[in-house]
Amino acid sequence: GLAYYRHPTIHRDRIVFVTEDDLWTVAAQGGTARRLTANPGTVSFPVFSPDGTKIAFTSRDEGHPEAWVMDAEGGMPSRLTFMGAITQVVGWSRDGQHVVVSTDWQQPFRGVMHLHSVPLDGGPSKPLRVGPARAISHQPGGPGVVIGRNSADPARWKRYRGGTAGTLWVDREGRGTYRPLITLEGNLAAPMWIGSRIYFISDHEGAGNLYSCTPTGRRLTRHTHLEEFYARFAHSDGRVIVFHAGADLHVFDPKTAESRSVEVKVASSRGQRNRRFIEPETFVESIALHPAGHSLAATI
Repeated sequence: GLAYYRHPTIHRDRIVFVTEDDLWTVAAQGGTARRLTANPGTVSFPVFSPDGTKIAFTSRDEGHPEAWVMDAEGGMPSRLTFMGAITQVVGWSRDGQHVVVSTDWQQPFRGVMHLHSVPLDGGPSKPLRVGPARAISHQPGGPGVVIGRNSADPARWKRYRGGTAGTLWVDREGRGTYRPLITLEGNLAAPMWIGSRIYFISDHEGAGNLYSCTPTGRRLTRHTHLEEFYARFAHSDGRVIVFHAGADLHVFDPKTAESRSVEVKVASSRGQRNRRFIEPETFVESIALHPAGHSLAATI
């Protein structure tokens, strides 16, 4: 059946995405998806490891959103962080030995996110000295790094132009000095360094679409032409880009400059739609008796 697919990640011929608050995997060409998790808490933001053997993700299984990791084919997940703060998985180190998270842990203000590197085999995290950031991508085969500041989901506040709109900053030489990549009157997110260009999402022309430019911020190119829904939560394995728009998954190939939708079938019992039986006195907020006395309305 159909479902709402979000937070996709891709590695070669496999896509992992979130629906029903769990992780599912499907062939990159589409087909019937297979459930990977059945967690009691919500699951979000999966990211494949560079070699595609593991998936890091954010889970609320034990309260706060924390970073977890599991085998890409399924199995028992392991908890990586114990920060007790907003924590979101955003990527991996180049060698696949560390998971990179964005968190407001030890920050004076809620939502001021910084990047931390978390060892895959356990141990304390180390802050990445890049300043406030929510996203990071490395230059393939080079020293460059691009980061996103305030680069959350532009669809959360469409066409926002305020002081906390997302911006992209680049360090082309790998020396730790970051400069603005490009100046656009929009909300920028999801930087992805692929080949000789940096791809990202922006809504400076109305709806959120996929764009790219050179590492010097030149030759801006628009790659998708969505109007009804924003492109959201784009991710790349260095070859192609996967994102979701509305309830659907899409894959963009930089080599062909073409985007295609991924037809997914989720074989689920739809357990979250089952009837729930609760103790009314625990959840009732207000009641109102019909003037004739034959009915009672309650807010629960």
